[in-house]
Amino acid sequence: LAAFFCGYILTQVPGGYLAQRFGAKYIFGVGVVMTAVLTLVTPLAAYISVWCLVGVRILEGIFEGVTFPAAHALFSKWAPPAERSRVVTFAFAGQYVGTVISFPLSALLSVYGFDGGWPSVFYIFGIIGIIWFIFWLLLAFDSPATHPRISQSERKYIESSISEAKVEKKQVPVPWLQIFLSPHVWAIIVSYFCSNFGFYVLLTTMPTYFSQALGFSLGKGLILNGIFSAIPFAFEAVVVIIAGPLADFLRSRYLSTTVTRKLFTSSSLTLSALFLLLCGYFGTSTPIALSLLTAGVGFGGLGLAGHAVNHIDLAPRFAGVLMGISNCVGTVPGIIGPVVAKAIAHSQNVPREVHVEEWREVFLIAAEIYIFGAIVYAILADGKKQWWAEGV
Repeated sequence: LAAFFCGYILTQVPGGYLAQRFGAKYIFGVGVVMTAVLTLVTPLAAYISVWCLVGVRILEGIFEGVTFPAAHALFSKWAPPAERSRVVTFAFAGQYVGTVISFPLSALLSVYGFDGGWPSVFYIFGIIGIIWFIFWLLLAFDSPATHPRISQSERKYIESSISEAKVEKKQVPVPWLQIFLSPHVWAIIVSYFCSNFGFYVLLTTMPTYFSQALGFSLGKGLILNGIFSAIPFAFEAVVVIIAGPLADFLRSRYLSTTVTRKLFTSSSLTLSALFLLLCGYFGTSTPIALSLLTAGVGFGGLGLAGHAVNHIDLAPRFAGVLMGISNCVGTVPGIIGPVVAKAIAHSQNVPREVHVEEWREVFLIAAEIYIFGAIVYAILADGKKQWWAEGV
């Protein structure tokens, strides 16, 4: 797991810069399709040696690392300010829908799949990624100005709303100093780190938690594990899809962009912390633990209508770069989070009560980090376009 994130962290900022300079379509597409190809060869790498597997996972991370920054570069040219939250959240909901499908499907294939079970997981998802790339090449375009089939009315609406949607030959240098000196950018960076700590811990260790603390591990239990692990992310997908339109509605009628972003991000982090704490202390049975984890993970989706859109508010032209910076720092929890969780919840062949105590400590640490992020973002965040947003 850490090998993937070691590669993933390297290309966040370069991915945003390249997408801003050369266009996001091919940066994003190549990142996904190369990850798919490497997924296909993962079983072969595992059979060769553990170090070969580690190398493939690092390469997967390198190619996957450009995708979120490139996506933000696309959003900056396609999402009008009035629809910004719903466009970003609807697109990002796909990652949670994918998680919902992949957890139980992976478990099912591991038990009943071909080529020994688990290799079939990598073959199928790799092939799906390659097929997706074909449609991406045909349907995706860098901006409304380069789309051959867009209606004139839609193009005029988008381009009149956001100047970044127009084709520009002049390249504007990235204002690196102003970006790193901006407290509003640091609000996003801190919130990404804190929200991703809990998210990555749960994403990468939830099956282990259900196995150790709730007793689902082998045979049919593995499939139940996959189903139970997917349920929280199903709820999060629903929350994300609702959060975007709700945020845009509040911005259009009642609240400023700044207040809206703070409301959704701080609520996301605070509610996630609350339900993780409740799970740690009261999640002693399967229904209770599953319900509390579902709420904790699900309400984390509110943040996608907050800090995850905030880059485009501050500087649409440099949204890909800002996303690269914040997601680069936000990737660190993907490396250290699972390690911390494994170091704490490490006991083997012990009563279930011991596992419950260990996972309580894991959830407590994640909750504390969530709260810290909520406080920092509430103090420092801003939703207005910055003076350096057009370059300096």
